[in-house]
Amino acid sequence: MSERDPDRDLVESAQSQLPYGTVAYNALVRRHTDGVYRRCYRILQSRPDAEEAAQDTFLAVFHGLPRFRPEQPFTHWLGVVTLNSCRMLLRRRASEQRRRSAFEEQSEPRPQLPLRNGVLRRVVIRLLDELDPAVRIPVLMHYLEGYTYAEIAEQLDVSESAAKMRVSRGSKRLRELYEQRTLKPPPASGAGKASDA
Repeated sequence: MSERDPDRDLVESAQSQLPYGTVAYNALVRRHTDGVYRRCYRILQSRPDAEEAAQDTFLAVFHGLPRFRPEQPFTHWLGVVTLNSCRMLLRRRASEQRRRSAFEEQSEPRPQLPLRNGVLRRVVIRLLDELDPAVRIPVLMHYLEGYTYAEIAEQLDVSESAAKMRVSRGSKRLRELYEQRTLKPPPASGAGKASDA
């Protein structure tokens, strides 16, 4: 006999109460707020963005819960809703990043600073922001959250081979961006050049 979903009673109560009664819905929110926020933060790497995505997630749950069918655990559906909220936020962020990049291309380039200790982590997080959301989310799910390709495929509603391809493409692009940012510029003319014997 399969194990009963621990959220089943609350979900059914919330479905019968919404939209005018929210006692059971609020209990679901309290039960899952920390988990949703942590997942949003792992993907977005920003507290304000994670808070916004978590709020968007529970707003989507409020509107979608009456149509939810408990053939699968509530946490699975909640995970899909959470990912969708993060995707939407990443699309907005990518659009803003493109506008910033276009502006910065017209400005004087800033000299690169050498990486020290915690700076490396901030650089990598910044580089993740530059990845297309289609590959960024699978990369984060695989390397930070430990999801298998099959689990990524299920949550993103793609084939397993597509999930592997997205992780591979995202990882390759991340390496390229990292190398571009960390390659040292050539020494200035005459500086450090050994004299001819």
